[in-house]
Amino acid sequence: MKREQQVGLALLAVGALVLLGDRGPESLFMEFVWLAVLAWLALATWRLLARQPLAVRLAVHGVIGIVAASFLERLAGPTVLTFIGLAFFAVYRSRAAGRSAAMLIPGCIMLTLAATAGVDAVFPRWDEGVVFLLGMTATFTLIYLLPGDRGGGRWALWPALVWGFITLAANDPGGGARWIVPLLLIGAGVAALGWSRRKRE
Repeated sequence: MKREQQVGLALLAVGALVLLGDRGPESLFMEFVWLAVLAWLALATWRLLARQPLAVRLAVHGVIGIVAASFLERLAGPTVLTFIGLAFFAVYRSRAAGRSAAMLIPGCIMLTLAATAGVDAVFPRWDEGVVFLLGMTATFTLIYLLPGDRGGGRWALWPALVWGFITLAANDPGGGARWIVPLLLIGAGVAALGWSRRKRE
């Protein structure tokens, strides 16, 4: 399927969602569907405008994000954060060479904040701080696992371990301090493996 056809189908889906939102009862499920369709449309449009200047692609991406947030209520805030994060990822993916963590880290942080705000909006009684901590741990773990030519770096092992430790400390899974020593041993083992891997490279 050509990109133009994909964008056309996405526009048809968006129009149908607008009609359903106007005539039917608004629901959180429809907000999630709306967000997913508009996010997919934004990324498809970004690829379609691959030959256009970066400023043009960012402007179109921003307009789609504003449209997406304007039709939402409970997920309006997370939608704005989601589109900012997707913009970083789109710029990162559009660079065939010279990819760096400078695009990945802000993108992952914004998506983590979007997930945190989404949990707070959908489940106000939950502790959304856990989502943020997990997102930060996943961010640096991803950078550590990626190859160097795709923006990865062995330095990310240390912040990944620190964020993982903070996540476990915040949740206190053992109800006490007995789990700290095994966790430190595991962290030291992972660090040693990462160091030996770095020396081989």
